[in-house]
Amino acid sequence: MDPIESFFNFYLGRELGVCGELLYNGFNSLENNSPVIRKEDELTYLNEGYAFSFLINTSVAFERLEKIILLFLINQESPNKIASFLNIKMKSNFSDDDVFKNNIFEYVDDMSAFSKPETKRLMDHRNLNIVAYINQLKSKTIELNTDENHLLNILDTFYKSFRYGRFHPKDFSVGGYGPDNKLLNDLLTHLEQNDEPSTRDKEKNLYDLGKCINKLAKKYYAIIREFAYKMNVYTYELHDDSNAQTVFLNIDDSLHDIFIQKRITREELLYNLAYNQIKKIAGDEIPDKLPIEFDIIEDFLLYGDDNYFTDSVNETLNIALNDDDDDYDSYYNKEKIIEREKHIHQLLLMFSNMQRI
Repeated sequence: MDPIESFFNFYLGRELGVCGELLYNGFNSLENNSPVIRKEDELTYLNEGYAFSFLINTSVAFERLEKIILLFLINQESPNKIASFLNIKMKSNFSDDDVFKNNIFEYVDDMSAFSKPETKRLMDHRNLNIVAYINQLKSKTIELNTDENHLLNILDTFYKSFRYGRFHPKDFSVGGYGPDNKLLNDLLTHLEQNDEPSTRDKEKNLYDLGKCINKLAKKYYAIIREFAYKMNVYTYELHDDSNAQTVFLNIDDSLHDIFIQKRITREELLYNLAYNQIKKIAGDEIPDKLPIEFDIIEDFLLYGDDNYFTDSVNETLNIALNDDDDDYDSYYNKEKIIEREKHIHQLLLMFSNMQRI
């Protein structure tokens, strides 16, 4: 493996995993914290810390994904430029043994072949600038729909003007909610207006936002994977059972679906542990508990999150709710799962209230 292949295979492969973790953590900031509510006919998000965390993580994640795509594209169109970027060049004289050992490059201190516009875009923090430059190099490499373009515009506005938040004088003149809250609310309002009429509650708002991010993340990942296939490297590989793998390889419509599954996992575990006592209180007409694999629960208890355990619980739930006469398909169980979760949630609240009496 020569230095260029190694760079794309390992260095950018790790970078891809970082991007997935950033997207996961950014969305998690909204999922498990104070709700999106209605106030005076506009969406409001009450805790600016959660809004800021979402915006900073998401903006950085997409920026870095775009830069991975840009470097792949430069390498495809002008391989000599990537060599210059890595401060290497092909040796003027090399032996057959050097070829066999992939030892045909030498390190130099010269980036003269790497143009200023490319350097500028790799130093840029504005998503739409990077996307425009990528499409300038090769038309239609990244095609954004209206919602995706609006999302990146919001992220660019945040990163350019409000990244330093309350340490920036511009922020002093903003009345009411802070700029981070306002940008998030503007984004949620835009996505809501482009959808069918809904209950406009937290679940729906996060579903719409998660759908937009999920689609764009998978789009970027597919582009990177295609470039990697052509180059015969494995940049697209992700750590097994990582949050990055969950983000890029999920089969859900929205990132919000991922966190619903995690919420269900928590409730199913609590229900399983309290089942016998709940049965004494509520009687026999309650949902059966799942046969949870307690031998794989340690990481979930220690760290509060474990994708393998979540997958195991949700797979068990889908199988348990599937009718014997139906072909197994988890999507057909969605309504049953929601109904069961609501029932179990009420039983857990009842059990909690009884414990306080």
